[in-house]
Amino acid sequence: MKKLIPILLFIMAFSGFLSTQILWDTFNLNAENVAEDKQKHSVYETNFQALKLTTTKSTTIELRNETAPMIVLNFWASWCFPCLKEFPSLVKFQEKYKDKIKVIGINGDEENPLENIAKIEKKYQLNFESVADANSVISEKFMINTYPVSIIFHKGKVIYVNKRIHNFMDPEFLSFIDKTLTAN
Repeated sequence: MKKLIPILLFIMAFSGFLSTQILWDTFNLNAENVAEDKQKHSVYETNFQALKLTTTKSTTIELRNETAPMIVLNFWASWCFPCLKEFPSLVKFQEKYKDKIKVIGINGDEENPLENIAKIEKKYQLNFESVADANSVISEKFMINTYPVSIIFHKGKVIYVNKRIHNFMDPEFLSFIDKTLTAN
């Protein structure tokens, strides 16, 4: 039994050390992420103010002149399964907030983008317009390197960024949107 005590003490000390190291790394990583997010949000907001888009339906949109208090830029591609999976909730979200929120799809298909967008719009009954970004000009401005990504702006300021599949009808998310819309 006496032989086990030093081993147990070593295991306890080592576990304490590992726990402390993990907490320290997590804290530092979060601080770095916050600074990086602030920097990206600043870039997003600058690009938002300068962005002029032409949709596949030939609608010209200057984001800084939009009257909707909230704009959602949804970056997607026809080959992206998670993008397609989130469309039903995004369609419901746009319908729920049609007078307060404008959703704009930014499609990253490189081959046959107009054809692919038309197929997806029909199949998923999209109730928002999309922009073909075959050369990734818009995606590069917003540092998008994966799909789906949704950036939500309220009066030109970034309030939400999601870099994975998202349920736009999640009650907590809807509560956040409602609070933001009624705050000002």
